[in-house]
Amino acid sequence: MAVTPQHMSLTEFLQMPEVKPARELRQGMVSQKACASGPRSAIQGWLTLRVELFSAANNLARAFPEARVLLGDDTYVPDLVMYRWDRIPEDEHGNLPLYFQTPPDLAVEIVSPGQTLTRQLERCRELVEHGVAVVVLVHPGRQAVYLLRPDGEIGPLRHGDSIDLSDVLPGFALPITDLFAQMRARPNTH
Repeated sequence: MAVTPQHMSLTEFLQMPEVKPARELRQGMVSQKACASGPRSAIQGWLTLRVELFSAANNLARAFPEARVLLGDDTYVPDLVMYRWDRIPEDEHGNLPLYFQTPPDLAVEIVSPGQTLTRQLERCRELVEHGVAVVVLVHPGRQAVYLLRPDGEIGPLRHGDSIDLSDVLPGFALPITDLFAQMRARPNTH
């Protein structure tokens, strides 16, 4: 259920109570994320786990599902953000802050039913403009992936292709086939 669009400042927005699905403030307008679908939830959980397992042994990065990120006067709640180990935001006590205010190295957005590819690509481009190094847009319905970086966009990537994130997570690549296998009730991946 989307909230009626309303214009407000970031300060006003941050005083509002958190709700599920999360609300966001983009270009002064409040909107609400789409409800998570089964495929989106499965892909989000699997990607978070893959990044964490790959990164943990060598302290390469940390992944955070649905963490609020403040970028300028906008606030986003991507399906997944990742920070390289030396860039993980922290407060004066070494703890994670309530909200991240540093652009992540990676943001992942997963299209939900009712969302259009055009609008989601637009949103991903905003994230890149705010300084996110790599944005991955996953479209379960089309079984396609788009990669957006400051130097350009790649996609659609499909079965047989890989998502190469070695620029932000050295050595990490992910077969598209394995990603979309997560939409099956009983995925068969290696």
